[in-house]
Amino acid sequence: MTVTVAALRTELLFIPRPRVRVGIGAGAGNRLRCWLDGKGPRAALVVGFSGAARADLAAGTLVLAAGILSDGANPISLDGVLVEQAREVLPAAVVGEVATVGRPSGPTEKACLGVDALAVDMESAHLARELAGREIPFLVVRVVLDELWEDVFSGPRIRWARRAIAYSRRLGEAAARLRPVLEAV
Repeated sequence: MTVTVAALRTELLFIPRPRVRVGIGAGAGNRLRCWLDGKGPRAALVVGFSGAARADLAAGTLVLAAGILSDGANPISLDGVLVEQAREVLPAAVVGEVATVGRPSGPTEKACLGVDALAVDMESAHLARELAGREIPFLVVRVVLDELWEDVFSGPRIRWARRAIAYSRRLGEAAARLRPVLEAV
């Protein structure tokens, strides 16, 4: 069984079961740990929204993580063979580092992270540590919700809600393509 993991219900709208919503931030790793204690997935796919850390990433861009950076912690490298297989089935995805931060990032914070990372989120490092510690093969794919100079806390909320629903469909399509890659592990 391959499980898909995401922070928010919206990110899982178009994802087939089994799937688990773990919430945002550092607590996501703990909630995943509790779920994994009762289950035995062979592989996992981490999906969700992210903010662009670089100006050349447009909203809607799929980001396939090759590694995950986190505040002061050692970087987490993903299985290069799996990432390459995922790149083959998601040729439009941009491959690179994703940074996990402790709180939502505004444009300035995202720009500072852009030196090392393509995108920023709040869960990937916590989830990756839990999965890697259990030796469960996994991939991380994010879709850019907010571009570098956009602030998700400004503007009409309906704009972000519409974008989130549209991009959750893109996550579902990516998951459908990536599941066979993970199930072959």
